[in-house]
Amino acid sequence: MIHKDQKGFSLLELLIAIALTGIVVSAITMAIFQTFTGSTRSTNHMVAVRQVQEAGYWVSLYAYMAQGTEITGDSGFPLILDWIEFDSGERHEVVFSLNSSGLRGKYYVDGVLDEEKTGKIPAFEVINPDKTKTNCKFSGGSAFSLPDIGDAFNITGEEETPDNGAIIVSEGDISVTTTGGATYDADTGEWTTTTAGDIITVTATSSGTIGSWTSETQAATAGITVDSGVQSATLSDCKMLIFTVTATVGTGGQQTEETRIYKVVPKPAS
Repeated sequence: MIHKDQKGFSLLELLIAIALTGIVVSAITMAIFQTFTGSTRSTNHMVAVRQVQEAGYWVSLYAYMAQGTEITGDSGFPLILDWIEFDSGERHEVVFSLNSSGLRGKYYVDGVLDEEKTGKIPAFEVINPDKTKTNCKFSGGSAFSLPDIGDAFNITGEEETPDNGAIIVSEGDISVTTTGGATYDADTGEWTTTTAGDIITVTATSSGTIGSWTSETQAATAGITVDSGVQSATLSDCKMLIFTVTATVGTGGQQTEETRIYKVVPKPAS
């Protein structure tokens, strides 16, 4: 029964109630969406981290074992790593290739594909094939030993190609002078050359100075120029493989990326 003095909601009250309900529903929907998106991004990031860690492990493993290394193309792929087994005399070769399908590795023994060993190398589906994000390159340089004060060596630009790197001192002290277009930052240890003939001179200012220098494009060489004669100053050549890898997982607002850089010095051939 309806009493004559009983009243319902006015149109204004209904509109306000509907609006408030819409705000509450929108807030709940947004919270659920953000939670879902955040969870998906977090999952994608974990996948990306796992991929770059795994890729770095496998490339570094075989690069360290390699007696021969070869990089091809603008991005350094295919990356070819090979070595001779001491006991059997077999030639082992691992080839890493990168394309739109991701990063793949193949294992050969005496030129024949070894299906079992190849199967143990994971396929990395989400490695970004963009050469600016995933690539291999060599860094040249050498270790140096300057046992006496005044011992020195020069890093010289040998090509028109600019070069850069760093001088790292692990013991002792040095002074550095430059000629031509070469530059050196004493705070960071970074050096550059711009043209052939640029010279960076590294001189020991304390006895027992040791360290290393690196070269990104290998357009520079180094040689001992002053040896005080009490003990012999030396440079030991080395070549480092630098593997930069990026994994891209997801699309749109859920996309995440992870980048790692791995540096490996292959063992020398005996």
